[in-house]
Amino acid sequence: MAMTDTERILAYLRSVSPRAATNGEILEGTGIEGRYQVYQLTKELMGKGRIRGVKHDRQWSFWVGEPEGLPEAIPSPKPRPGLSPRKFEQLARRRMSEHYDETLEPGWVGQVHKRFDLVAPYGLIVGDAMHLRKVSGTRWAPAKAAAIAERVWLLEKSGAPETFLVFGNDPQVPVMWLERYGNLVSGVTFFFLSDDGELEELVNPVAVEEESS
Repeated sequence: MAMTDTERILAYLRSVSPRAATNGEILEGTGIEGRYQVYQLTKELMGKGRIRGVKHDRQWSFWVGEPEGLPEAIPSPKPRPGLSPRKFEQLARRRMSEHYDETLEPGWVGQVHKRFDLVAPYGLIVGDAMHLRKVSGTRWAPAKAAAIAERVWLLEKSGAPETFLVFGNDPQVPVMWLERYGNLVSGVTFFFLSDDGELEELVNPVAVEEESS
């Protein structure tokens, strides 16, 4: 009976033990067709505990038994923590002030009983910063959507000639919100601001369709 590709890999690693072998060496030593097939099978075997492996300089080495002369494992980089809501608001104030070429500070406008995050002198520009927790996949987030709707309504009631919302951490929710409710928005511009300070205007697809028709 012919050996499976998995059996070929195990047989090859036993034959070179205690030396470790890279995926390229396994590919050449077993005759398996396709580097990706070797990659998949070695990761599967390692996950089942049948072989062991270590990554070094973007390359995996695998072995059975006790290896010799292996490079030290490269630790996975720790994810960089994102900005806190407070830090994001500070960044948003600086970047939106640059964008509009006006000094934006927290303040009150008109008859709206809300302290907006970003207000220009004389209330000519009014905005709010929203730092959203990320949602998994493409799941709709009703609570966040309701919070956005409330901010949009309050901004529209402010009477300011220019109004906006700037979002941080997760652009998915405001993009989905615009797809559903963009036809209800009157004059409020949506932005996404990355932790690195890159500012992007989020397109209202309904407004685009109206302009092109």
